[in-house]
Amino acid sequence: MNKLIIALIAGTFAAVASAQAPAPSKAAEKQKEVEAATKAGTDSTATMAQQKKGVADAKAAKDTPKALPTKADKQKSVDATTKLGNDSAATKAREQKGVADAKATKDAPKALPTKDDKQKAVAGTTAEAAKKAGSQ
Repeated sequence: MNKLIIALIAGTFAAVASAQAPAPSKAAEKQKEVEAATKAGTDSTATMAQQKKGVADAKAAKDTPKALPTKADKQKSVDATTKLGNDSAATKAREQKGVADAKATKDAPKALPTKDDKQKAVAGTTAEAAKKAGSQ
């Protein structure tokens, strides 16, 4: 009886394993298709010319010095650019105008100072919208 149970379990495992394995012929055919497509894509004359041009450009640019070779040079460039952006007359004028506007409106009373005023304004606007929607 034990041998029968073991044989059934082993058979079940074998059947499941063979059912999950892909068919070898389809995989081989697919691999051939992929290889053919890859070869066709890399063998075209336009692709080869682009690759040769890219290699030539890379070789030509290989020994050219960098514009900002050191970290200190890069930091100087960043600092100079930041200073230009912050020191321009237009930036200062905009900043001064903003400060003046803020000071001018600082003590102005709010249009709707209380919560009740705000709720009345919303209710009035909603009622007007409803009337317009009903008349159309």
